[in-house]
Amino acid sequence: MYGYASPGVLAPAEAEALRKAVAHLLGEPPAEGQPVRASQSEGEVVRWSEGEAVRWMNQQGFTTARGNPWRREVLHRLLTNPRIAGLDSAGEPIEGWGESVLTPDQFRQLNALFVERSGQRAPARDAHEYLATGGCAVCGRCETAMTGARVHSDAPPSYRCPPPTETVPSCGSVRMNADRLEDPVAEQVLAELLKPGAQARLEALQADIEAEAARLRQHIGEADARFASIGDLHGRGLMVESAFLAAQKANKEDLRLSRARLRYLEQMTDLPIGGVHDLVHWWTTAPHASKKALLLLEVEQVRVLPQPEGSNDPHDRIQIVWRQSAA
Repeated sequence: MYGYASPGVLAPAEAEALRKAVAHLLGEPPAEGQPVRASQSEGEVVRWSEGEAVRWMNQQGFTTARGNPWRREVLHRLLTNPRIAGLDSAGEPIEGWGESVLTPDQFRQLNALFVERSGQRAPARDAHEYLATGGCAVCGRCETAMTGARVHSDAPPSYRCPPPTETVPSCGSVRMNADRLEDPVAEQVLAELLKPGAQARLEALQADIEAEAARLRQHIGEADARFASIGDLHGRGLMVESAFLAAQKANKEDLRLSRARLRYLEQMTDLPIGGVHDLVHWWTTAPHASKKALLLLEVEQVRVLPQPEGSNDPHDRIQIVWRQSAA
């Protein structure tokens, strides 16, 4: 759970980031060094929206426990989980929990605030199902993974290079509407599949992906044993506290990255196109998950270039790096 290294044991940087965000959600006076709005006068107390809290978390380079950029619904789900305050589902303190990110009083205040605001929030727009997020589409100027976003609430979905932060030196200057990116990429993917030997190549690619996924599942399955071994060394006095915390942190990060990689690979392993001859028709009727699986299996990377002068052809802005089989 974000904010914790293990149940009742804080991850200090994560916990501090959440506490700063929550302080502003509740309208508490900002402590020294905490962020303020550009328009906020000295001493003025302003309650942030969840959107402002999410933007600040992303600008500071904080990512979710799965390594993804923060979204409003993800932060909301985390802050409405009673364990963030060391409480059980009935709102009672968990025995032996240790430290908690929030106090029970802060947790109750937050829930009251969310209930109050729920009646004020406009109905959410249907989310666009992006085909090339998660590291597939990258900025052609700085190589940073592009994220799915809307410029404003009424704008069409688009891919954008995220603004730079202390930990992500992105350029933040390249953006492309989702339909202008995804449709040309789909055209090129389908064209590749019409070439001789395409089915055999797909099968080889899938075999590579399944082999890597199997290795990751084994590695993830052995995580508890690794954590137990670290805890045993620490409990027997063979590992100082600082080394214990550093080892826990490193193993937690390794587990997070392994799980994220496995989720990415698993999107490619269930692709029901065997025997499909009319691929264009299949593409227009296939579920989103199957189309994304096919794209990720065929494509290693989609580089999105800045708008070239004098051209409005989306193909001029797209460079595809095709995935190669290890065979």
